[in-house]
Amino acid sequence: MAMSRLLRRFASDRSGAPAVEFALIAPLLLALIVAATDIAHIAVQRSDMTGAIRSGTQYFMAGGTVPERAQTIVEEAWSSRPEEALVRVERICECGEVEASCNLLCPDQSVPLAYAVITIEAPIGGVFMSHYSTVSDKVRVR
Repeated sequence: MAMSRLLRRFASDRSGAPAVEFALIAPLLLALIVAATDIAHIAVQRSDMTGAIRSGTQYFMAGGTVPERAQTIVEEAWSSRPEEALVRVERICECGEVEASCNLLCPDQSVPLAYAVITIEAPIGGVFMSHYSTVSDKVRVR
């Protein structure tokens, strides 16, 4: 009821002040809506990147060992993948905290721990905002 009364008052007011106020506020509201949409779009893109990385991580956790296959899984799981996107899957080995050769024993004669590192790099953004984003995950492989 109050809203209809307000609209009638607005329609019958001939001074023009409400129209001027609306003209001043409308661009700000529109910019706010577009910015919120941009932020939501960036969040969805980032979430999609993270989900794709999880798919590659799951492959290794299930016993997969082939980096090329993991890369294919990540690329297929990434539904909004931009053309400029990079997906890298590399196998590294570590002795303690130090990167080491996967083919040699550690200095203490133990077998180095093997890891797969999956990295995605891509431009993400919307109408007003965009940036280059990198998501990476490291998973131990056997």
